[in-house]
Amino acid sequence: MKTRLCFVVVMLALAGAGFAEPFDPQTDPVVVAIQKVMPAVVNLSTERLVQRSVGDPFEELFRQFFGGQGRGPRIEGAQSLGSGAIVDEDGWIVTNFHVVQRATKIHVVLADGSQYEAKYVSGDDKNDLALLKIEAKKKLPFIEIGAERESLLGETVMAVGDPFGLEHTVTKGIISAKHRSYSAGDVTFNDILQTDAAINPGNSGGPLINTRGQLIGINMAILSQAQGIGFAIPAKRVAEMLATWLTTEKRARLWLGLRFARKDESLVVADVQTASPAANAGVAVGDVVAVVDGEKYADLLQLQRHLIRKKTGESVKLEVERAGRAKAFSIALAALPKLSVTDLFRTKFGLQVQEMTHDLAEALGIPIAQSLLITEVEKVSPAASAGLRRGLVITHVTGEEVQLMERLAERMADVKTGDAVSLAIFVIERRGNLLIQQTASVSLKSR
Repeated sequence: MKTRLCFVVVMLALAGAGFAEPFDPQTDPVVVAIQKVMPAVVNLSTERLVQRSVGDPFEELFRQFFGGQGRGPRIEGAQSLGSGAIVDEDGWIVTNFHVVQRATKIHVVLADGSQYEAKYVSGDDKNDLALLKIEAKKKLPFIEIGAERESLLGETVMAVGDPFGLEHTVTKGIISAKHRSYSAGDVTFNDILQTDAAINPGNSGGPLINTRGQLIGINMAILSQAQGIGFAIPAKRVAEMLATWLTTEKRARLWLGLRFARKDESLVVADVQTASPAANAGVAVGDVVAVVDGEKYADLLQLQRHLIRKKTGESVKLEVERAGRAKAFSIALAALPKLSVTDLFRTKFGLQVQEMTHDLAEALGIPIAQSLLITEVEKVSPAASAGLRRGLVITHVTGEEVQLMERLAERMADVKTGDAVSLAIFVIERRGNLLIQQTASVSLKSR
């Protein structure tokens, strides 16, 4: 009897198993997310053509991700490998600031093998984020930024990048902790994500994604002498930086004069610049954005992407709600003048500077050609208070070597009144027959 009962149970179990649907790996959320994201992950290699002699707080990050003894004095043509994420179909790429810091050339390889030279657009050393641009003849796949929902402790995540040059490697883990602090040299990064998804040299700047295929972080660092402890910059901060960088003023050199923010599932006007086209049209802080150029926008980045495609002579048709009433504005965009490094240094710090040339450097006996020569200092100015004087040479601004004037002007334009900016100064002193060369660090507050 027992034998017959066991036989019946086994037959019923087998029959039940026959009705179970077979597992299809292609429907696994992790697999689906990776397939969705992979085309938008890029490989970066950078090159710089100058010799470096001044240290900076990104040495530790560089050693972790690219090996060697950091970026102290070294021969020309140094190269590095990193990763990045395409965040817009027009070719905007986000990566770490320390990956492209001081690079004179940035080479990008997409998942399909196509290659481009990228232009450095903006960077922020305090958040270790940078924005690049490539010019493609087609619309590119891009990663959705999941900034609207905060990542959960224990949530499944994947790191995608090019560790050790192994292109498009995927590692899986969880969010191990949130709101961490990480220090590299004398710089501390606050409120970052911790994950046990393996992050290795070459992953820096690549995306950390969730099972929906959304970017929830940009991989930035690993904890030395530890396993399973990596850090990423959260998506919310990435979105905030992109909203700052992708403006009509910065990207199209057109003056709109509006800053938007997200509030209670809506976009609102967070700031209106005095005497700007938006202010002259009557737009006010607190206006709830309803329609822009006939379209509704719930996502801030989508709105910014739309606005930066505007051209000189075009207008922005803005419909808002104010105190329960609908209002409509037509804002005529005005052209902005080209940014000037010399004008920015004069207005913000009271410094008159001149771009160093090879001939001028040779005549002055200065071994650093890529720099700024201080030609005049206003008597009452932040520069004078810091002890700067005519004849000194600026080699670094906020930790980055003075190289491309357009790139430096972009960074200086972001400096607001009261912001502290660090300068590395090269000093030559003659003491009798001796010629003494040394460097010094100076911090100035913008006026």
